[in-house]
Amino acid sequence: MLWYQLARKKSCFPAVLITDPVNIFLFLFFLGSHTLKYYITMLSTAYPGLPQYSVIAYVDDVRYGRYNSDTRHAEFLIQSLMVFSEHSEGLNKQAQLIETMQKAIMNFIMDSSNMTYDINYVFQIQAACVLHEDGTVDVYEEGALDGKQLVVFDKETVEFVPVTREAVLLAQWVNKQAFAKKYKILMENRCTQHLTLYLPYIKSYLDEKVPRVKLSSSESESGTELHCRVYGFYPRDVEVKWIKNGRDEIHSEEAAQILPNPDGTYQIRVSVGVTPEEGATYSCHIDHSSLENPLIVPFETEIKNSHITYILIAVGVIVLFLAFGLGFFIQRKMKGLKGSRQSVSSEEQD
Repeated sequence: MLWYQLARKKSCFPAVLITDPVNIFLFLFFLGSHTLKYYITMLSTAYPGLPQYSVIAYVDDVRYGRYNSDTRHAEFLIQSLMVFSEHSEGLNKQAQLIETMQKAIMNFIMDSSNMTYDINYVFQIQAACVLHEDGTVDVYEEGALDGKQLVVFDKETVEFVPVTREAVLLAQWVNKQAFAKKYKILMENRCTQHLTLYLPYIKSYLDEKVPRVKLSSSESESGTELHCRVYGFYPRDVEVKWIKNGRDEIHSEEAAQILPNPDGTYQIRVSVGVTPEEGATYSCHIDHSSLENPLIVPFETEIKNSHITYILIAVGVIVLFLAFGLGFFIQRKMKGLKGSRQSVSSEEQD
């Protein structure tokens, strides 16, 4: 929807076909799936201090470009991509064309929904192409208004599907314009060409990075919770799990999310609840493409058994207290018996 106009125009970049041997080599050099993604935000009414229209572009969660309605200038944010600065004029024209088109869509939404311009609404779009290691391509796009999803792109039927009743007219309008077919062609071809073009130039951001690991624990009334934080790794795909006694996997009750870091790496934290047992061992297992073998980090016994230690200490204190009390009671009892005997002996002498 956002990029349909570009399909009619010559790209501002030199064509890079995925069937070209050189580019096949370049893509295979960066094993795994890779994504080129656009985040678009538009306000229904101008607001002081904020651009009414803005685009942020990412390759594998590395922010590489931006455009907004204030500067009306598309720019690269990574120094190595400045080699394409000669194409900036073409980028600017295309970005400005898309901005005009998106404002028309926003106006359609406002008019068809009887919205007033004295209230500021936020229209957002996420659009991306994903190039997999086997050469297959996925594309997706979704649009939302004030955080509420409106339409999504259906690759199988090649149309935009309304998610809410309010979005039916919008979906009918964009499908009537044949936006979906043009979008699919564009994203499966030009988007992937740009993706393979960018990858070698941002290699320093995308080199495999070995994950770092930090283990910790927290205590609660229900037991002990173990935390395995894995961070600073690239690429994104990683498997993190807790293992008990070297063989039994402990499943987490909460689904762990892989989150991006500002430097292009990723982080994840996997937490599990356990009931400490004497002699039991726990370890965090990390499997990542940067590792020749899975990384196994054992949890320290002293920390792991702290809950049991606290219980044993508490029991010991109670036992000592009872022993002291019992001894004190016996001692007083003995003194009482001794005093009683002395009293009886005195009476007999009288």
